[in-house]
Amino acid sequence: MQLAVYVIYELLIRVQELNPEAGEYVSYKKISGGVAVRTTTGSIEIPDHLLTEQFNNPASIKEAEILALMESFKP
Repeated sequence: MQLAVYVIYELLIRVQELNPEAGEYVSYKKISGGVAVRTTTGSIEIPDHLLTEQFNNPASIKEAEILALMESFKP
């Protein structure tokens, strides 16, 4: 899947609304099954299925799925 960076930005904004400690976007790299996003406070992994949903139908992503992203957060 080719990735538009704005999809990552949008997901990160949604994470920040629930947890401001996630930090601001710095960069990303492709990993197996998704992307690892570097922020000003650490890194967070976003799986491919959430990137696809954010691109195609952002409203279908539940708050619990956004909160679950913080489980992969590494300061």
